[in-house]
Amino acid sequence: MVYSFRMSGKNRFDPDCIKLSRTALEEFLKCPRCFHLRRRQGLKPPDSFPLTLAIATDALLKNEFDTVRNSGSAHPLWLREGLDVLGFSHPDLDVWRSNFKGQRVTHAGTGAVVYGAVDDLWVDRRSGQLHVVDYKSTSKVGTPSLDSGFGAGYKRQMEIYQWLFREAGFDVSPTGYFLYVNGSKDGIFYAEGLHGLMRFETTLIAYEGNCEWVDEAITRAIACLRSDDLPASGADCDPCRYFAERSGLMGAAIP
Repeated sequence: MVYSFRMSGKNRFDPDCIKLSRTALEEFLKCPRCFHLRRRQGLKPPDSFPLTLAIATDALLKNEFDTVRNSGSAHPLWLREGLDVLGFSHPDLDVWRSNFKGQRVTHAGTGAVVYGAVDDLWVDRRSGQLHVVDYKSTSKVGTPSLDSGFGAGYKRQMEIYQWLFREAGFDVSPTGYFLYVNGSKDGIFYAEGLHGLMRFETTLIAYEGNCEWVDEAITRAIACLRSDDLPASGADCDPCRYFAERSGLMGAAIP
């Protein structure tokens, strides 16, 4: 596990033009030190494994709901859940869903550009409010829940998206939706074999977001970036714990 320098070109820190992604803000909340090392000093953390199955299911869900959006019909999931919604249509929808682009706003307190890419937006037919929708893929026994695992981070993710679209002038409902597709390990068997098919159960989880914390968190994250001082590590940061154990000094700067 090593950190490597990457300070050239577009990745160079510019205090006069700070851009803060939803992912970067989450990094700051988890560990200010790793956030500063990566976003200010250009130290790249260890690479993670690509979530190729999640990428594939996201693309399939977007294609499916785009087909429904373009037809103006109701998706069977909405009927099952008793939702009176439609897929939201907007000329910038593809931009908002594109990584490294997304919905962008200028933070009033710091002047930083804050952005994040959503999976989908549904509009309530009666109120006209937008519901932020986030797709999640998993394969576990039982019904997916936001009360364990990555749930706390998913909730923050939803609230940042809601904050972004409100700041951009949209009427956003506090109710967001997590659409889980849960892959069954049993698969679908036929007389001749599995046939390469996997069965997914869909679960829709409604979540009431509270964005009041987002503005202040952005302010703290930008102050961290602009500071020359290396901040403390997050309480549960595995990379910092690893390097601290190697150095024999908790909180030591990463070599």
